[in-house]
Amino acid sequence: FMGILGAKNKVIAGDYIGGKIMHSGGKVVLSASLGNMIILNKKMVTSHKIESEVKGNHKISVTFADGRKSLLELDDALCTALLAQLF
Repeated sequence: FMGILGAKNKVIAGDYIGGKIMHSGGKVVLSASLGNMIILNKKMVTSHKIESEVKGNHKISVTFADGRKSLLELDDALCTALLAQLF
């Protein structure tokens, strides 16, 4: 159970809205739809920006190589993992 401030680990705006963000085999993936997994790495994500950070709730906007854009809401662990993948 997540508290009210708990991050959703989801896409909350833009393309792929509602998609889940998760760890998978040392990678961070966006499950956009059934069977459509996008690995969030430097090849797939051309730019990212931390929009806000409040107590374990991080909002990060990402721009994909194909020009799509998503706003992600992540907890500390996934945020750290994502930033490491995009570094």
